[in-house]
Amino acid sequence: MIYDEAWRVMRHVGLLERMQSQWKLSRGLGIANLIVIHRLSDLLSAGDAGSRARVLAEGLLADCSTRIIYRQEPDQLAAAVSLLGLTGVETEAVSALTKGRGLWKVAGRSFITQHILHPAERELFDTDARMAA
Repeated sequence: MIYDEAWRVMRHVGLLERMQSQWKLSRGLGIANLIVIHRLSDLLSAGDAGSRARVLAEGLLADCSTRIIYRQEPDQLAAAVSLLGLTGVETEAVSALTKGRGLWKVAGRSFITQHILHPAERELFDTDARMAA
């Protein structure tokens, strides 16, 4: 299950509850789950602190065993540190990553990776070309 632009889905408690079920039952259902958001602060916009929506959104993040973080703008670093528990070294890295580089946090270990697109992927996912057309 891929939730791209997940900030839109997170506005609705019923959809967050469905996502939670998919996360908790993923092995039994034979599925993998991906949430794509542009900023970690998008999770905070799910609802007020302590609200059911906010608790569900933060729970989804807590249940993710693999986290891929691309460059974050300076105004987003505090949310990234708070929600992901980034170390000082990781925070510095995330603030300076170049296009295609990401910090992968997998089972308590961290790696800087370079995402290399196959030509077919580049054509499929080139959203810059769509803006120029």
